[in-house]
Amino acid sequence: MIRVGVIRGGISDEFEISIKTGGNVLKLLPPDKYKGVDILITRDGTWHVGGIPKKLDELDLHIDVVFNALHGEYGEDGKVSRVLEEAGISYTGSEAIPSSLASNKSLTKETLRRAGIKTPPGMFIEDYRDRVNEGDRVDKVHELAIKIFQSIPPPWVLKPARGGSSINTFVAKSFDELKTALNNLFDYGSDLIVEQYIHGKEVSTGVIENFRRERLYPLMPVEVKKKGDLFGFAEKQEPELLCPSTLSRAEKDAVMDAAIRAHKVLGLRDYSVSDFIVTPQSVYLLEVNNNPKCAECSIMAKSLDAVGSDIGELADHLITLALERH
Repeated sequence: MIRVGVIRGGISDEFEISIKTGGNVLKLLPPDKYKGVDILITRDGTWHVGGIPKKLDELDLHIDVVFNALHGEYGEDGKVSRVLEEAGISYTGSEAIPSSLASNKSLTKETLRRAGIKTPPGMFIEDYRDRVNEGDRVDKVHELAIKIFQSIPPPWVLKPARGGSSINTFVAKSFDELKTALNNLFDYGSDLIVEQYIHGKEVSTGVIENFRRERLYPLMPVEVKKKGDLFGFAEKQEPELLCPSTLSRAEKDAVMDAAIRAHKVLGLRDYSVSDFIVTPQSVYLLEVNNNPKCAECSIMAKSLDAVGSDIGELADHLITLALERH
C-alpha cells in the first residue's frame, strides 16, 4: 500500500480552497492502491500529520509520496517544492523554479509574450508600497492613476503580481474607481499588475502530461459564467461552469493550443490550467495555474468529467508520474 501524503491548508489567502482540494483528493484516492495521509499546514506554518504536529525531517517516516494540494503562497511559488526536494521526497506538480516563474504574473506575462502568446495590454508596477508611502499617498496614487489612464484604455483590471483565485483583484471603470483600487491594493502586495479589461468569454483549459497516450493532453475548455461582468474572488466561488463551452471549434482549438504552449514555455510539470478571455477577434491568456484546484466543483473536475475521467484518476496518474521520477 502506497502512503500518499496530501498537503493542504497553508499560509496563503487560499487556505480554505486548498482544504477543499486536499479533502477531495483524500476522498477519491483509489483505496485498493493508496493509503491517504492528511498533512495539514496551519495558517502559522505548522505542519501536522494526522492531526499531530510534526517536524519536516520526520515527514518521510509517514509517507512515500506527496500530493501537493496547496494553492497560492508557499504552495505554488516553488517554496514547498524546494522543501520536498531537499528532503528527498517525491511530489506531484511542477519543480521549484518553474513554479516561481508561473506564480509571478509579470514574469509569466513577459515569457508568454516572447513566445508569441497574446495577453491583455498592461503594465507592471514594481515596489508599489515603496513608491507610495503613507505621507504622500494621495498625491502619488493620483500621479500613478494618470500614468495608467494615459497608457492603457479603460476599463482596467488591477491585481497583485503574485497570488491566485482572483483574490484582491479589482475592476475599475472610471478614473475615480482606478484611484480607489490603487488605494485598496496598497495593503496587499508591493508589486502590481494593471491590465486592460477585455470583454469576452472567460474560459479555462487544463493540460495533463502523459495522459491517455498523449505527451500533453489538453482538456476541453470550460466556460465560466459569473454574475455581472466581474471576475473577482467572490464571483468565482459559485460560477456556472459550461463544458462543452459555447466556443466555436476554431476557438476551442486556439485555446487548447495556447494552453499547451504556455505549459511548455513556462517549463511546468504534470499538469496546469490556463485562464483565457476569448473575443471574436482573438484569444488572450490571463494567467497559468501550475497547481490547479481539484475540489469537487472545480474547473478541473468539470473538464475531467467531460472526458469520462475524475479527480481520483487524475490523482492516481499524477502520483504514478511522481513515483516514476523518484
